[in-house]
Amino acid sequence: MQGEDALIFYWDPRQPAAPLRTHSSTHSDDITTVSFAKTGSGLPRNTLLSASSDGLVSISNADEPDEDEAVLHVGNWGCSISQAGWNNTPTGPKIWTASDMETFSTWSHELDQYQSLDIRNPVLHGKRTWVTDYLISCATNPNTPGTLGVFAGSNEGDIALLSNANLTVPETPWYLHNIWSTGHVGVVRSLLWDHDNNVLVTGGEDAKLNVWPGLSPESDPVDDSMDVDSNWRKRSLDRDDEQEGKRARR
Repeated sequence: MQGEDALIFYWDPRQPAAPLRTHSSTHSDDITTVSFAKTGSGLPRNTLLSASSDGLVSISNADEPDEDEAVLHVGNWGCSISQAGWNNTPTGPKIWTASDMETFSTWSHELDQYQSLDIRNPVLHGKRTWVTDYLISCATNPNTPGTLGVFAGSNEGDIALLSNANLTVPETPWYLHNIWSTGHVGVVRSLLWDHDNNVLVTGGEDAKLNVWPGLSPESDPVDDSMDVDSNWRKRSLDRDDEQEGKRARR
């Protein structure tokens, strides 16, 4: 924010002395996330997704110098948006958003909302002994276009990977694929899903950065008749001893 203006600056790295252009009317409060549509998504070059604590998610043309013409689509979720991202699917690009209230929603590339739900809802986990306290982040898998990995966390520091086969239909069931536990104590704030090396990198409020064996959402979901095996070996970058075992969860 500059005064009362929420500004999006566009820069040319070859001429970094001043912004190439500025858009000031896209949002009215703190802008929490921006990301360009991926190459090959079918959208015009330099299509920008942005979201804000003003409750709006917007799609803009970053190449448009007239900011009155720059905004292409706007969706009003009505709550402060903390995260947003693209999800390229076989039927075209889609969008996911997350709020400060632990709600999760999905949208079309023209920002028609498909669904909005509380990520803490137990129905998302089936009969598993897992309790979601917050959404960490979401990540796509380039090997399975359209599959969005939704990473949820517990206040004890555990991490779960959830997915949904069709995020455009609210009635589509959710699946819990894996739980990574005992690596963190407290809230997990960030993660990186490294598909090339098949590892998950997580960082938490406990000041630890952990590297875990990864699991892709195309893997078979956990069967409700089976116990979740979270006895994963991890490599902790803080040089703690490697930990094994499954922690009892509420």
